[in-house]
Amino acid sequence: MEEHSAAQRSLAEVIGTALLVYVGAGSVPAILLLENGSKAPFSGGDLGMIAFAFGLIVTAMIYTVGKVSGCHINPAVTFALAATKRFPWREVPLYWGSQLVGATLGAFAIWATFAGRGTALGYGFGVVNFDHGTVSWGSAFFAEAIGTAILMITVLGIVDSRSPQGWAGLVIGLAVVAIIITVGPLTNAAINPARAFGPLFVQSIDGSHTHNWLKFLGAYLPADIFGATVAAFVYDLMATPRKIIRPIREAVSEPDPTMVPAAPVK
Repeated sequence: MEEHSAAQRSLAEVIGTALLVYVGAGSVPAILLLENGSKAPFSGGDLGMIAFAFGLIVTAMIYTVGKVSGCHINPAVTFALAATKRFPWREVPLYWGSQLVGATLGAFAIWATFAGRGTALGYGFGVVNFDHGTVSWGSAFFAEAIGTAILMITVLGIVDSRSPQGWAGLVIGLAVVAIIITVGPLTNAAINPARAFGPLFVQSIDGSHTHNWLKFLGAYLPADIFGATVAAFVYDLMATPRKIIRPIREAVSEPDPTMVPAAPVK
């Protein structure tokens, strides 16, 4: 029997994903709002602050709701865990639904917090996007896939029972920071279909900016799921201990206690 009920695990995923979007994606309009007076261009320092916002909230959520639901807060992670038999397929719809609801609630919270002040800046809800004039669809797909793969292989590596215990939140959070700093300039580094969906959905309701569902359905969603799933299988291929084959007679035999070891030859 599960220690926590399905309702508890669903609520944990809703809360975790909502706060991921609110703090992570919400850091985008927050930083742009701070710089609005100076008209300074978006810089590497801005990207670093956004990356750390995501990393810190991921760390906090792993230590907060991880004990309840495992803190997937990412449909790609849930799918990859199910594909490698670490998570039951029957619970995938529950987790996916909870993650999408949480991401949408987090985006609505961004809207309520910043209102017109944030949306007027062009990145009002922290929507991910890529400029297909300078970044090809193939490059965007690969960037998202490799970013999510790095995240997935980090998750599996640090939660492996052979790894040091108690470091999962910090290690995964730092991995998120590193991934966003690298992939962010190309695709804004969604590496999470729910994180991409929530702000895009609320922005579509608000109607104050252009939005592109085609990029979500054609690049972000498939790339993130593909990257996480491939990484999970690669991790198993790399880290599963090999089975040592021993003859059954040798495996079950015990040394004869009456046998005296021969004296060493001098």
